[in-house]
Amino acid sequence: MKTRTMGIVTAAAMLAFAVGMSASLTIAGDDSEVASSPDATINLSTFQAASVEIGQVDFTGSMVNQGLDTPAADTVANGFGAAAVGPTGALYLSDYENQRVLGFSSIPSTNDADADFVLGQPDFTSTGQGAAANQFGGPQSPVIYKKMLLVSDFYDARVLIWKKAPTSTQVPANIVIGQASFGTSSPSCTGKGLDAPETISVGAGKLVIADSSNARVLIYNKIPTKNGQKANIVLGQNNFTTCVELNNGSGAPGAPSAANFSYPAGIWTDGKRLVVTDEDENRVLIWKKFPKKNFQKADIVLGQPDFTSNVVNNNGSGVSGSPSASNMNMPYDGVYSNGTQLFVDDQKNERILIWNQFPTQNFAPADAVLGQPNFTCGVPNNDGTGCHTGSASAQNLSDPTGIFQSGNQLIVTDGNSRYLIYNGM
Repeated sequence: MKTRTMGIVTAAAMLAFAVGMSASLTIAGDDSEVASSPDATINLSTFQAASVEIGQVDFTGSMVNQGLDTPAADTVANGFGAAAVGPTGALYLSDYENQRVLGFSSIPSTNDADADFVLGQPDFTSTGQGAAANQFGGPQSPVIYKKMLLVSDFYDARVLIWKKAPTSTQVPANIVIGQASFGTSSPSCTGKGLDAPETISVGAGKLVIADSSNARVLIYNKIPTKNGQKANIVLGQNNFTTCVELNNGSGAPGAPSAANFSYPAGIWTDGKRLVVTDEDENRVLIWKKFPKKNFQKADIVLGQPDFTSNVVNNNGSGVSGSPSASNMNMPYDGVYSNGTQLFVDDQKNERILIWNQFPTQNFAPADAVLGQPNFTCGVPNNDGTGCHTGSASAQNLSDPTGIFQSGNQLIVTDGNSRYLIYNGM
């Protein structure tokens, strides 16, 4: 379970190996089209340096709002979840602690770029929470589907939908999910309610929400068109009014299984497959076919050798060990696939794991890693001399929380209050 207050994030319970693929993706406004493209692959290498950063003056910066007393158009105070690129090419980034989403007219090509517009605030220097249609409590995980923008509002227990992705400041949302109307922010365990939704994903017109503190994933067969709409399917629970961690199938807490979650955080789907990070169980669950019923079991588990194991950095025998290409330590909001490759943010191992081919078996080892020089290191801001912590750089990461691919670029949300852009080789 994750408890978050503004300014503090805590988790309670909480050699270059080339990824040799072609880079032929065309940017699309419909993220499900991008996700399902068989050609949308990117060539990256282990411990590759990012080419551009957003949120800091340079790659060595790591302070919230660059150490300033107030935010600006070029600062970030902890983003969560993936970036998104709209139909006009606009880039949307979560800026959680400033209660805003930053908008750029295009993906920046130089460091420390200024945003062009902002959602959730009237200007670039204002902060403050709210539950109105033009405010956020704590925004995360912007997603584009066709012309629409969707944003999970973690703090306000809701998801906001704009029918047309805004390109100007403080445009109000049109639809709210998780609440009966705008202006309220009460969490609930019902078919219409949410509690601390971390991330969202859309594939083939289906909306999937990580309803994280309710220990479940909600599926809407179509994008909701009215406020407070009820979900069609629930995963992790046997009904819409039960919200316990590791549901044993009878509505009581139990042990890890292929059907339950402790804290589902990251979501990716192309409408045919589904991937969910189960943070506190140190694993990623994969459904080879999109779920059609409540409490449906996953088919594959990554990070653990089986569905009943949950230890940090499992050594393959059910015992906690050192980081490896197969294990994980609290994978969080970042999971993404281009249809062929799979990317997962292994948050507390301070890295991004990359599989060349979409995994088809339990405990499958990754092929490459970003943020660390090898698979056995897991320190924040690795200085490149081994497993040693240093200062922020273009190569390292600290608590990465989001992953998104646009064309030949991978955008990673990093806990150094920045977004890193890696150019494919």
